[in-house]
Amino acid sequence: MDKRLPSNLPHKSRIEITEMINELREKGWIKIEDHRKDRDGGLGNTLEDLLDIQENNEPIADLGEFELKTHRKKSGSLISIFRMEPGPNDRDSILPYLIENYGWPISKPQYPKDEKSLRVDMDAKSYAERGFIINVNSQLKRFEIHFDHTKVPSTIRGETTVEWLKNIERSVGLEDLDENSYYPFDKIQKKISEKSENMLFVKLDTNKEDNDQFMKVDSVYFLEHASIDTFVKAIEMGHLQIEFNARTHHNHGTAFRTWERFLSSIWPDVSTQSHGFILKLQELSITTFTKRMDGSLDTFELQFRGILTGLI
Repeated sequence: MDKRLPSNLPHKSRIEITEMINELREKGWIKIEDHRKDRDGGLGNTLEDLLDIQENNEPIADLGEFELKTHRKKSGSLISIFRMEPGPNDRDSILPYLIENYGWPISKPQYPKDEKSLRVDMDAKSYAERGFIINVNSQLKRFEIHFDHTKVPSTIRGETTVEWLKNIERSVGLEDLDENSYYPFDKIQKKISEKSENMLFVKLDTNKEDNDQFMKVDSVYFLEHASIDTFVKAIEMGHLQIEFNARTHHNHGTAFRTWERFLSSIWPDVSTQSHGFILKLQELSITTFTKRMDGSLDTFELQFRGILTGLI
């Protein structure tokens, strides 16, 4: 695919990316600036600075062909792939409608009295606790979001859901969601092609010393060839979730998220590269790097099955 890049964005080859990452690896522990420590995105922002990636709002991957994604070592948290609002097109998001009619009141003094929250993690395998589920409609080529009030438990984290369901019934009734509560496949494919077809996935180790925080590169993976077909399969298998994370006066963005162990479900070609070796992986797991006694070429201690596919 011919991706025309703005002049201010880097376009790095796989070899150039590998060389840059290896330089950072050799530095060992790198101090995180005070204004970025303990903040969401602080690790990723620090790595972007070190790789000379400028912040941009262009629908193009950070490094031209590869979108940068960082993840803390030993973290079990979900990984956000991209954010996109539900609706037939970019202009007609149904999220405000969902917040107003399916959100629940926030009883905290710092928020306005009319503030409502809509935070839901949903997949295609089972109903979320608020009664939402994803359906893959292959005939109409779309991911549909459905609601079934009978799947809502009587209490959620100690709070009754009776009044919440009554409010929904008074507002829009307890039937299924609005017919526009879906993502067309072509809308998803466009987003994948723009930014997420190929991913540079960097795992970072972290450490604290007094009031300072440090990070270092742990392992690096090139994830390639995501498509609407791999997204469909991942949704159907429960390997990919959609998350609402919004309230009345602020939307954090609806995210497509997955777990590290399922990355290869979305990107079928996974490889790691260091010092001239290209290793194509059949299973994604953890890499440990060691150095020979004479200081020569680094070697891999692999905790996954892999195939050495070539040299550069």
